[in-house]
Amino acid sequence: MNDLEPPDALLLYGLGVRFDTRYELKGAPDDMDSAIVMFRRAVELTSKGDPERLLRLLRLGLCLDERFDRTSTIEDLNDGIKTFQPVMELIQDDNPIKPELLFKYGLYFLKRSKRAEKLGDVDGAIKAFSRAVELSADEHPGKSACLANLGTALTIRFRRTGDLDDIGRAISAHSRGLDLTSDNSPERASQLNNLGNAYLVRFRRTGGPEDLTLATVAHHRAIGLMADDHPDKALLFTNLGNSFHKAFEQNGELEDLEKAILAHHRGVDLTHDDHLEKPGQLNALGVSLLTRFEHLSEREDLERGLSAHQRAVDLTPNDHPDKARYLDGLGSSLLVRFERTARLIDLDEAILARRRAVELAQDGHPDKAHRLGNLGNSLNARFAHTGELEALKESISTNHRAVELTPDEHPDKASLLNNLGNSHLEHFQSTGALVDLEQAITVHTRAVQLTSNNMGCVANPVLYSNLGNSFLVRFERMVEPGDLSEAIALHRRAVELTPDGHHDQPSRLQSLGAALLRRFDSESLAEDDDLEQSTLFFRRAIELTADEDPRKPMILGWYCTALCKQYECTGSTATVSDAISAGNLALKLAPERYPNLWLYHHSLAECYLRRFESLECSDDIEKTVRLFSKAADLIADSDPRRSDLLHDLGCAQRLLFRHTNIRTDFNVAVESFLESALHRIGNHRSRLSAAKSCIDMLSECPSFDTVQAPILMIARIITAIVPDIVWLGFNVQRRYKESFHMGALINSAVSVAVSLGALAQAVEWLEAGRALIWAQVSSLRTPLDDLREVSPRLADALQDIQQQLRDSVPSNLAFEAGDILSYAADSAATHHRQLVIQRENLLVEIRALIGFGGFLLPISFEAIAPSLVHLSGPVIFINIHPSRCDALIVHPHGALTSVSLPQLSLKRTEGLLNIWVTQVVGSMGRERGLVPVAPPRGHQDAFTLVLERLWIWVVHPILQSLDLHAMMENDRLPHITWCPTGWLAYLPLHAAGLYNEAFGPRVFDFVVSSYAPSLSALIRSCHKPVHCSGAAPRMLLVTQSATPGQSALPGTIRERENLLQALAPSDIETTILDGGDATVDAVRGALSQQRATWVHLACHGSQDMFADPTQSAFMLHDGRLSLTDLMNTVSDGSAELAFLSACQTAVGALQNPEESAHLAAGMLAVGFKGVVGTTWSIRDDDAPIVVEAFYKKLLALRSDGMLRKGETGAAYALHEATNVLRARVGDDSFMRWVPFVHFGA
Repeated sequence: MNDLEPPDALLLYGLGVRFDTRYELKGAPDDMDSAIVMFRRAVELTSKGDPERLLRLLRLGLCLDERFDRTSTIEDLNDGIKTFQPVMELIQDDNPIKPELLFKYGLYFLKRSKRAEKLGDVDGAIKAFSRAVELSADEHPGKSACLANLGTALTIRFRRTGDLDDIGRAISAHSRGLDLTSDNSPERASQLNNLGNAYLVRFRRTGGPEDLTLATVAHHRAIGLMADDHPDKALLFTNLGNSFHKAFEQNGELEDLEKAILAHHRGVDLTHDDHLEKPGQLNALGVSLLTRFEHLSEREDLERGLSAHQRAVDLTPNDHPDKARYLDGLGSSLLVRFERTARLIDLDEAILARRRAVELAQDGHPDKAHRLGNLGNSLNARFAHTGELEALKESISTNHRAVELTPDEHPDKASLLNNLGNSHLEHFQSTGALVDLEQAITVHTRAVQLTSNNMGCVANPVLYSNLGNSFLVRFERMVEPGDLSEAIALHRRAVELTPDGHHDQPSRLQSLGAALLRRFDSESLAEDDDLEQSTLFFRRAIELTADEDPRKPMILGWYCTALCKQYECTGSTATVSDAISAGNLALKLAPERYPNLWLYHHSLAECYLRRFESLECSDDIEKTVRLFSKAADLIADSDPRRSDLLHDLGCAQRLLFRHTNIRTDFNVAVESFLESALHRIGNHRSRLSAAKSCIDMLSECPSFDTVQAPILMIARIITAIVPDIVWLGFNVQRRYKESFHMGALINSAVSVAVSLGALAQAVEWLEAGRALIWAQVSSLRTPLDDLREVSPRLADALQDIQQQLRDSVPSNLAFEAGDILSYAADSAATHHRQLVIQRENLLVEIRALIGFGGFLLPISFEAIAPSLVHLSGPVIFINIHPSRCDALIVHPHGALTSVSLPQLSLKRTEGLLNIWVTQVVGSMGRERGLVPVAPPRGHQDAFTLVLERLWIWVVHPILQSLDLHAMMENDRLPHITWCPTGWLAYLPLHAAGLYNEAFGPRVFDFVVSSYAPSLSALIRSCHKPVHCSGAAPRMLLVTQSATPGQSALPGTIRERENLLQALAPSDIETTILDGGDATVDAVRGALSQQRATWVHLACHGSQDMFADPTQSAFMLHDGRLSLTDLMNTVSDGSAELAFLSACQTAVGALQNPEESAHLAAGMLAVGFKGVVGTTWSIRDDDAPIVVEAFYKKLLALRSDGMLRKGETGAAYALHEATNVLRARVGDDSFMRWVPFVHFGA
């Protein structure tokens, strides 16, 4: 004993030894408590330099460990680690007991990590065990145990961090420990079990099938080596069950699942409730039972699985690290039972359990994402059942966090993406937000891609089914045929992947049937057996579903709909009776407060409606109206489908009115149509159809009062819906196709407005429904200076998106049906749509700013009026409708007048167009230089007839209404701008006259004519300042006399010389691109590099009046400069005038007259103030004459100061140039001078 040592330290230590010894003999807890008190006091009284301090610290630490094993008091672990820390520092590495002490030290950390889930404790354990292994020889008896614990610690850390290196090291440690253990060692079974667990953990992370095989083999061997009465035997059965369960998930063999359940049962039966491993065994049993229920639908499995999960939770202390996992399992069972029974209390308890599981999982825990995903699923189910939007919003944010936390290589990533996609899809269906629909397809596609790219992963039918749902929803919204084809292919794949008897088989059959039924409804896409196949799938789904299954009403509702459509095809009364029976059963089985209950009323109503249409039984139409009305009462106001339902209700009420002729029935039908049209988040096509139906009803019954206000309201709705129908997110071809269908509706609305004297509204609607694509192009070039002053952030964001949209060319590629990933990954089209959606969201934010409420919205006539002062003359709209034809005249001072055109009609316009296309345009060449020298027989009469009718029916009445003398300035003829609608847009109003009379009136004798795609396009052109008169313009001259693959145009050489000669007196800088220099890239670059003020193109041009208008093009040396190219070309503010000396540059597509889909309008949209174009082929020898006269007059007007503010002078210059040509060739050489036209300012 040290002379300086206090005498009581030794005494206290000795007392501690005696208490410890007596505890080992008798096991009295008080003795252990006393031993710890004595040892602790002895340590406190022992100086740090005393050699006895090491031994006393060691005895104290061992006693604390002993007491923790008995009481599980965490403070003992904490004190034990603090006590052992100086021991580890004091003892040298060459001390033979160092490895054993490191082993004990590591166990302290490992035990505490299992209680407190602190990653630092796991790190401490790994460090201690690793050092012990390094210091131990292989023959050391404790080395294998040390390796086993090192493997366990590494596995725990892997579960918390996901670092694959840790699980690899764990497997190596277990394998090495096993190698050091003799075959007859009692520890060999435990080591095999640990090795099997490690393999299984890695399999769950990577999906490698070899790991699953090795895990199963190890667990089997472990059970075979361990005696039946061994206390750890139960745990081995549980682990073997886990391996079998994973094998089932991998291969789908029910035999593996049965083995898993049997093994789990053995494990649970062999374990007392107070055993620490019992909750884990119960949880594993619950998972396997739940899995079997999902495949065999045995209710007993569900209840037993739920009971096992509940017991696992009940037996686990709140501070246990596995509590979260057991709560998550309980939530799964409750959610499955809710899906089976629709008991809301089960759903609420599932959400509560899963929310608690998320709260218990620390950030960084590898299971955190999985638990978040499960919580998101439960919240999504709550929304689906209750319609609570807040639950859905939380589901999206929760699922999004889960996806962010999970790397792509994780096997759960696809499932988490699937959950997120489902939430986004639900949100779209509830709010109509397109961003959610695009997100749903994007993440669902990504989920399928992840499983497809993983060769070791079995295809999951859920992923295919949900991606199919997303495509089907997008088809309903956007009517893209490819979406429907992909939806059907995906649902077929999901059905193929679902084994017979699986719990989800009825749902998969229902989804496929619904997709086929939707294709049947689309006449242009339908296949012969779609209806028959869908009915068979619904019938099979019904057979597989018990009446108490909450999914059964939905399946019956679809079956009812399919039978109803069969009745429409066959007229079989037995079929419609079966449909009604199915619909009634759906209503009977559906829960009272089910959010989709309205659907079953709707399906049943459709049956009675179809039977009424066939048999005209008044009782059927009354039942139809009642059922539709009940459905309207049940559906949420926020449901986008409400618009469709109200439209159907209105149609039924209209039929009832026609049957009864009662004013009340008329009123409710109009109200239903009006409410449908006003439902802002509803399907645009349903809203549009409802609006049209409303106008039709009001027009049919003019004797009823209060007609004017609803008609005007509906007409406003029509024009407001137009941008959603001709959506910027579609490709150009699709937008042209959609805009074609809008013309008649807009003409109807305008006709009604004119009849009611609402001329301002008529002009607004004409603006909203014409030249839509060009308006979209122009809107992407809107100056943002005013916005930038208020919000630089929003201005910069909008400018960036609009620049990307100008550069965006959405893909029009066709994919093979079923080529799922290729179609879904059409990144160009997807990117384009997403940019448009981002732009729309930005615009909502911008319009919330003070003073920006109407930003980039259709402008009211009141707002336009101040800008009319920039016009050089009146703008004349001509509206053609079966009921009436009118001219609307917009005067520069803001006045509006209308002129009735009683001799004009839709039928007469169609007749003129037919003559024009077949007898005039059809006989001309399609290329520059190919116009016949002399007109063919009968040609002159047709031309004269058309121009005469245009004069008598249209132009003369309009000119008579104008005070032309008062409009003249400086002895110049008045200038007017034509904006015709419908088929009149193809006819030459600027050439109308009586040519059979030598001195008959001709329009060019009274006015100078121009055209404009729309009033707003003209105002934009007039608003742009003309190039400063003090500085000469800059000219880009493009000529092609010998374009490869085209006929020669030698006249372009003379045209170039004449043009340069005309410009010679001026100081105009001219850039010439001739022949091989005039490539597509060179011309496009010159147009976009902000240099040219004037552009002159002398080359071949093409315009197909019957096909794709975006393929109109200039033929350059190495290819086509198309309308699509021009739409994506940026022109500087200095761009002023374009002369398109090519053929057919100012004639649009015959099937879409309202869009001005031609090159001349395109040049206006990309920034030019004025454009000269041609409506058909021009003679190669006429162009030089017109061009020379045009530029001479233009320069004269500019130098004489004759131009008004904003005027280019091009209209008057072209008027003079065609006068010159007529003087040479005669007024009746129509084909030579009529094609030259002016657009814009």
